[in-house]
Amino acid sequence: MTVKRSKLYRILKMINLLSSGVKRWRARDLAELFGVSPRTIYRDIQYMEQMHIPVIKDEEKNTYAIMEDFYFKPPRMTREEAMALLLVAHAFEDEVYPYREELNNAVSKIINSLPSSVKKVLLDLEDRILFHQGAVVDMTKHRDTINIINDSIASNQSVIINYYSLSSDMLRERKVDPYKIFVQDGAYYLIAYCHLRCNVLLFRVDRIRNIKVTSDKYIIPDDFDVEKYMQNAWGVERGDKEERVVLLFKGTSAKLVKERKWQVKHQIVELGDDKIRFEVTTGSMQEIMGWILQHGSEVEVVRPESLKENVINEIKKMSNIYKKTHV
Repeated sequence: MTVKRSKLYRILKMINLLSSGVKRWRARDLAELFGVSPRTIYRDIQYMEQMHIPVIKDEEKNTYAIMEDFYFKPPRMTREEAMALLLVAHAFEDEVYPYREELNNAVSKIINSLPSSVKKVLLDLEDRILFHQGAVVDMTKHRDTINIINDSIASNQSVIINYYSLSSDMLRERKVDPYKIFVQDGAYYLIAYCHLRCNVLLFRVDRIRNIKVTSDKYIIPDDFDVEKYMQNAWGVERGDKEERVVLLFKGTSAKLVKERKWQVKHQIVELGDDKIRFEVTTGSMQEIMGWILQHGSEVEVVRPESLKENVINEIKKMSNIYKKTHV
């Protein structure tokens, strides 16, 4: 599992604070600043020590600092590592991404610091790379919203949002505690605790019509895990009830399903004759139904019965549309 963004932010910020020499920090002061428990700060300090960052502790005052002569050296990167950075920049070079320019500038600075021989090879390869992302949400006009959310996550301050719900077609004010932003299928989502619903919910960032930061502080529970929260979501829909879904695939669809690495835990059983059984536990019944319909006659729903009935009803509705057009 990759290092979570919130942890990465804390580590980088703590390096800056502890090496500034302006003051020495107690664990509880850092915990209050980042809105986490002191135990989390102790784990962060241990992680920094494992990275050979010279954190020193004043046992008498119970404070922490970083040795004055510590500094970050310019990265020594292999050609493959630099190529990976270029690929990231290309993946987000579409004009709809809010931090496209900053990402390209950062990657350019790193590439320019490399030996000329490595840089030449990379620049030659760069012209041969093309990413096609398909349909994505234009987030450039929501950049200010993303910046405010990032600031509130960094300072652990609640925000007030006016949020448009697509399902209810209503705009409603909510107070939320932002936990994490993530990107799924070309759209940006916010995981946040909603004080209106008294639960952790998902909000699509481009549907936030207005946002303002409050002075209220919040703490993310130590036992909250984003990966666990989203583990059985097919896409972003989590649903109220998780069920075991069993599907039978054949032909080209069976081959395509086997080729993919799925985000959710699943099981594939080979049945022979280009047939497979695909099993997954999820609460995302609407999203998985849309995926099933994409495979047409090469997939059959075995269970649950409710999903099978929904697929049958949707096919009937589609059939009726085309019957009308051929009358």
